[in-house]
Amino acid sequence: MTPAHAWAVRGGSLRLTAAPSPTDTEDTTLIHVRYSGICGSDIAKLCPSWRGPVPRPWFPGHEIVGTVARTVDWVCVDPLIGCRSCPACTDGHVHLCHGLQRVGWDLPGGFAEAVRVPSSSIVRLPALADPAHGVLADAMAVALHGVRCGLPMRPGRLGVIGTGAIAVCTAVCAVQAGWEVHLAARSAERRDRLHQALGDVPVAVHQGMLPPCEAVVDAASGQDDAPLRQAVSCVRDGGTVVVQSAYAPQVTLSLPLRDVFRRSITVRGSYSYCRAKGRDDFRDALTLLTYGGSWADLLTKDRYPLLDLPQALADLRGTDRHRPLKALLTVDS
Repeated sequence: MTPAHAWAVRGGSLRLTAAPSPTDTEDTTLIHVRYSGICGSDIAKLCPSWRGPVPRPWFPGHEIVGTVARTVDWVCVDPLIGCRSCPACTDGHVHLCHGLQRVGWDLPGGFAEAVRVPSSSIVRLPALADPAHGVLADAMAVALHGVRCGLPMRPGRLGVIGTGAIAVCTAVCAVQAGWEVHLAARSAERRDRLHQALGDVPVAVHQGMLPPCEAVVDAASGQDDAPLRQAVSCVRDGGTVVVQSAYAPQVTLSLPLRDVFRRSITVRGSYSYCRAKGRDDFRDALTLLTYGGSWADLLTKDRYPLLDLPQALADLRGTDRHRPLKALLTVDS
């Protein structure tokens, strides 16, 4: 049997190599990857300018849809694996587990023809309009967690800053939760793409500044603090800013703290997603994806063969006029 190929970062270089030990064991299952989403966090960490740590070697890709090798069942992979014994895990806050392992970071990921994952991470793919929509489960779970846990107040006007998958998914979740949603895009090109993506969802898309909002979600890329400063400037006095972005390690907040606390603004972090209070953000996100929509189609339309990962990354770092909202890697069955 020909060894499966996988993309890995070794010695600071991205290269195609053999996938690590793609065989079944008692507690793991071999997945034939069909679609793997390129997350914004992957784009940042695969950029030569990234200054934060990465595993050595690193096999990226945590947004995985594929088929189980033995049964050919379509599945999605929940990438968060907690220790199951610490207080955070006991309360369902697996994302806060100090022993947390993540597929595509601590464990080999899905930028590969096949990947071995813990069997407990496998979630059967529901009936989706397109199986590729399953790669949005991670972004939708982040969005759902932010709306559920970061916005516990009565719905009002919500601003969302960002133009990627998490921003779009947050807008979709917030509308379903009763919020009047306004989305901020940094350019006319991205504004027009988002209008197209959200054509069947009642969201107002703006270029630049948002109207005053009761709450604002920062779902931008996190390469500088401009989105968080914009969020603080747009939220009303006494309002809430929810930060979904995992900011790059070197980014610091240049906003005078007096401007935040004098106005009684609450700034909340909403990192990843959880399984608390009898809910499971990842599995609930997959349920939401069964409804589909033009936004899910547009977020998953830019697909590249696995071998074209370097080209996909180049396009994702390109100008707004031609840059995909999201990109997927595909593997022929």
